[in-house]
Amino acid sequence: MTSLLMSRLLPLLPNPKGLRVLGLGYAAPVLSQWRALGAAHWVACAQLDTPMTRRRGVVSPTDKEWPGCLVAPDSLPFDDLSLDLVVLVHGLELVAPHPLLRMIWKVLADHGRLILVVPNRTGLAAKDDTLPFGHGTPFSTGQLDRVLQRALFRAEAGSTALSAPPGLLSLGEQAGFMGDRLFSLLGRRLGGVHLVSACKDLYSGMPVEAERAALHFTRRVTTLAGSAGGYPNLPEAPKSWRDDPKA
Repeated sequence: MTSLLMSRLLPLLPNPKGLRVLGLGYAAPVLSQWRALGAAHWVACAQLDTPMTRRRGVVSPTDKEWPGCLVAPDSLPFDDLSLDLVVLVHGLELVAPHPLLRMIWKVLADHGRLILVVPNRTGLAAKDDTLPFGHGTPFSTGQLDRVLQRALFRAEAGSTALSAPPGLLSLGEQAGFMGDRLFSLLGRRLGGVHLVSACKDLYSGMPVEAERAALHFTRRVTTLAGSAGGYPNLPEAPKSWRDDPKA
C-alpha cells in the first residue's frame, strides 16, 4: 500500500535536490519509497505525539537512520523559515488542524511547499479502522480547502490515492495498482486519501488596493491661543470690525 501511495504522490513532489525536507506525522514509510530523496540537502522525521504516530524503528532505504524527534502538534522545534518541504502524513486527522498548520507555516521558507496526505471522508479507506487511514477525523474536499485557507495556505495541485476497495488493495501490488487506477477514474469522491500540494499564501492578508474613507469631513486647522504672532501674513479683519470703537 505504501508503494502504491508513493506512486500517486510522486507527480506532486518537487525535485528534492538541495532541499531541506521534513517528514511530519508518521511520514517515514512514505519517504522511504522516494528514491530521489538522497539528493536532498537535509532530511529528518518528526513524529507527532499521538497514540497512532508514536512509533520507532523506521530506517531509510540507504540503511541510515534519519534524524528524528517526537513533537507536540503546536510546537515544532525548528527555526522559522528553515525548511523547504514538509510532507505531512497521519497528521491533520489526528490532532487539531489549525495549530499544526500554523506551526508548519512558520518553519517553512517563503518558497517552501507542504505536501499533505489526508483521509477522504467519502472514501472507503476512512471507513475501515483496520487500515492506517481509518483512524481520526477524515476531511471532505471542501473541509480540507477551508482548513488550508484559514491557516494561510493555498492548494495548488491535488490528486487521490487508494480509491479501490481495501480487499482489492490487499491482493498484491499489481492488483492494487490496477484497481486503484480503475476506481480513480470514477471520481475524486472515491479516493481513500487526498493528496495535496500547497504553498504559503503570503498575500492573503494584504488589501488589493488602497481604500478611501466612506465619509468626508471638512478639515479644520486650529492654533493655540497666543500663537498668532508666529504667522505674519494673517488676513486683516473686516473694515466694520476695525472701525468699531468698542472692539
